[in-house]
Amino acid sequence: MVWLKRDSLTPAPRRPLLPRGPVAPPLTANPPAPDVLTKLRRLLEEGRFPEGAKLPPERALALELGVGRPALREAIKVLIGLGVLESRRGSGTYRRAAGQSPELAQFAGSSMPELGVLDLLEARKILEPKAAWLAATRASEKQLLAIEQAWRRLEMHDRDWKVAAKLDYELHAAIFRAANNPVLQLMNEFLSARLLGDASALPRFPPDAQAMRAGHRAIVEAILKRQADVAEKAMIDHLHTAGMNLIREAKR
Repeated sequence: MVWLKRDSLTPAPRRPLLPRGPVAPPLTANPPAPDVLTKLRRLLEEGRFPEGAKLPPERALALELGVGRPALREAIKVLIGLGVLESRRGSGTYRRAAGQSPELAQFAGSSMPELGVLDLLEARKILEPKAAWLAATRASEKQLLAIEQAWRRLEMHDRDWKVAAKLDYELHAAIFRAANNPVLQLMNEFLSARLLGDASALPRFPPDAQAMRAGHRAIVEAILKRQADVAEKAMIDHLHTAGMNLIREAKR
């Protein structure tokens, strides 16, 4: 979660992927793709299924969204776990009434309380180190390649700080996807959306660019080498640096 100035970064030379170790099995055999969760949440947020409404049968809903049934099934499980949907035995899946779980209803898309940037960063410091650890143990070869490519795009960003911010989030999102835990992924989408939409999160002064670049490199290389503990520690250090930048920013 940091935006780096154009002249602080130079393109990294292309290098072969680092050696891989054995791939640990993911948490679920069919984790929902990001667009499945996004499409389903969008239907709910747009009022397609009001509170208390029953969702269509799985086959019909999968066709409507243009997604596979296994991925849709996992996405529904995630939203049931968050209290957005509920499953009624012998009846089907329903949109949960907001009054049953006001905090989770807010998460699902209704009015949100004011959240501070440091509060959001603190939440990331809880989630992201473990996501990096999981990515190092569970990521597929394709997911590892996506992480490396996202990192290289960040290192070659242009002078637009807003573009740099999006590239930074793409890297972190790639790590969350590689963790293969749909709940962690959904939580990251929520936190990222809040930070990207908060103008106060954009730094007025250049952060410690060298430290930030070193932090990203340490995280990515540890994940590519499947060094889970090293990746977790590198993410902790990186987020600490990001937090210190925000504190220095607030004092200026």
